[in-house]
Amino acid sequence: VKIKSGFLEVYTDNPHDVEKLVKNWYRRRAEQKLREIALPLIESFAKRHKIAIPQENFVLRQMPTRWGSCTAKGKIIVNPELIKAPAGCIEYVILHELCHLVHRNHTQRFFDLQTKEMHDWAKWKTRLEKLLA
Repeated sequence: VKIKSGFLEVYTDNPHDVEKLVKNWYRRRAEQKLREIALPLIESFAKRHKIAIPQENFVLRQMPTRWGSCTAKGKIIVNPELIKAPAGCIEYVILHELCHLVHRNHTQRFFDLQTKEMHDWAKWKTRLEKLLA
């Protein structure tokens, strides 16, 4: 699977393999790109808020109805389909989940923190909803 002129090209001897090959390509690309974007955000957020966030607490998992999630134990889970969105949308989802490490629910304090971390988060949320909904 390769990108050529903005299109995915799939080379295979078996046409039944195309879907699997494309899914695997997206997964590898998501793993690389999402970590590239997430790890610096996680590191700087952890320093600012004086919390420990081990790298293994950042996980990719296919989720049918969510872009991201934060578990009670502090694991940040991101949907690999997010790779199809612009970097600002990806940053928004990651920062949203990181804010849950400080405020577990969607209180005003949570949204104040989210705004402090990413002042234009609403723009990226709206763009994500329009692009990938």
